[in-house]
Amino acid sequence: MIKLSRLYSEPKIFEPISFDYGINIIMGESAESTDKKIGVGKSICIEFINFCLLKRFSDSRLSLIPKSSIDIIESDIKLDLDFNGKKMTIARSIRNPETITLYLDQRETIFDRLEDASDYLGKLYFDSFPANLKRLSFRNLLQPIIRDERSEFKDLIQSHDTSKRIPPDYSPHLFYLNLGLEKYSDLKVVNENLKKKSAYFSEIKKIVTRNNEIKIPDAKAHLNELDSEVHKINKAIEALKGNASFEALQDDLVKLEERMHTLRVRQQAVKYEIKQIDSLPAPENINEQEMAIIFNQFKQGLGDLVEKSLDELKEFKNKIDGFRSSIVNDRLQSLKEELSLLNETLRKLDDDYSRKVGLIDNGEILKDLKTSIKVFNEKNSELSSLRSLIERHDTAERETKLLKAEKTALLAKFDEELYQKTEVIKSFRETILEIHEQIMGNREAHFDIITTKNNSIVEFIMRTDDDGSHSTERMKIFIYDVSLMFNEYTKKYHPGFLIHDNIFEDDDSIEKSLNYLYSYNEKSPNEFQYIVTLNRDLIELADKKGKLVFDIDSVKRASFTKEKRFLGLKYNETK
Repeated sequence: MIKLSRLYSEPKIFEPISFDYGINIIMGESAESTDKKIGVGKSICIEFINFCLLKRFSDSRLSLIPKSSIDIIESDIKLDLDFNGKKMTIARSIRNPETITLYLDQRETIFDRLEDASDYLGKLYFDSFPANLKRLSFRNLLQPIIRDERSEFKDLIQSHDTSKRIPPDYSPHLFYLNLGLEKYSDLKVVNENLKKKSAYFSEIKKIVTRNNEIKIPDAKAHLNELDSEVHKINKAIEALKGNASFEALQDDLVKLEERMHTLRVRQQAVKYEIKQIDSLPAPENINEQEMAIIFNQFKQGLGDLVEKSLDELKEFKNKIDGFRSSIVNDRLQSLKEELSLLNETLRKLDDDYSRKVGLIDNGEILKDLKTSIKVFNEKNSELSSLRSLIERHDTAERETKLLKAEKTALLAKFDEELYQKTEVIKSFRETILEIHEQIMGNREAHFDIITTKNNSIVEFIMRTDDDGSHSTERMKIFIYDVSLMFNEYTKKYHPGFLIHDNIFEDDDSIEKSLNYLYSYNEKSPNEFQYIVTLNRDLIELADKKGKLVFDIDSVKRASFTKEKRFLGLKYNETK
């Protein structure tokens, strides 16, 4: 349903490459052993195709082209293709990778966002399918059929750079098989919700159990005790509110508390001042003989200016000391009297307060109205918080169980659909066996699809002869991908083209694989496109021995060397 016709650029930065049905080889004419980091451009050629087919720029190696390569960055990369029988051209530049210009039957449409272009192409692609068919995005649809060499060809599902830790997505594979896609999508949503809910549940449980110091039943027991305490206090307060004199008594109690508070503040101030006075030093006792000696010395020096006698001086000193003592003692006495009065007043007020509390509560619970209300509020707040946490814990636990039950039910339905469509799986398995026999010389292979309780939901199991070796794993990927394109059931949904970037490692696998594809195209022409990049030295031995059933030049669409690179220049990718 999609046939790639021509890759080119405007202004021209590389020679146009035309593609046809059947095998299309993009050849590297010499081995790239001298410098592994700098190739001749085969993979970049594939990246340009992928770029035009709406690969995200951030995921593309084109984003690593140095900005100094102005011609490459400024040029429009264009891909001509037949799309469901309509002539189409997709144009895109590295300078503005989000802007996609699409020409459909000569009519131009410009998209400012990659997602919009993908939605548009997706709708075009699915026009020929039933309206109730579960659909994918255009890029998601192409995921399994354009294999990046950095995927290392070691996983049926993962076709992207292995350095990118992207969870496996079975959606396009299930779409091609027309098998369980809707249930798989529902299960992915349930898995995501279950992941979030489980994380939330664990966090709530951690708080309720104080980092697992106690158990949930212990927390619930403490909740019951708190509930009982709050109930008792609340019951007492409600009983008080039922008393006709409660409001008047409550006002009296509040006024008493305010007055007692004021008096206690004054009481503390008086006590402090008394303490300060008590700490004052006593008047110094000066010896009379010393005073006489000092007095006579001053008298001799001052002569007639000093006429007062020593007795008068003593009398003057005694008056000063007496005045000082009078002031301090009088103040001290006054303060002590005030303190005594404060103590007596507070005692009477306290008795009055206790009597009023006793009138409304008999002193059983409310010893102090303000304190009791404070305790009630604190206990009630703790109760509300703990109750809320436990309710959230129980709700999260229940919702987690429901999600797990929903997942189990969906998996059971998925299993049932697999059983109901056993014929599809058998047919696909048979296609794999036929291709395996053509290439590997035997039918010692197996394919199956099973559901799993882990996050992947489903698993594709494929075994081949001599499983595990590096080259065999690559052949497993090749056989699986080609089977998706050729099987009687899957080819109805498949775009009809397949791109492998450097999948082959030895001439034996290349010879048998390409011979099989060439022969298939001879029997069923114009049914598929296979685009592959490879080096000449990997295939030339088979060519020289005459093992190939086709002429290499007849399927070679482009040829690059270190002297004649794809982009005509040598550069290092930026990091």
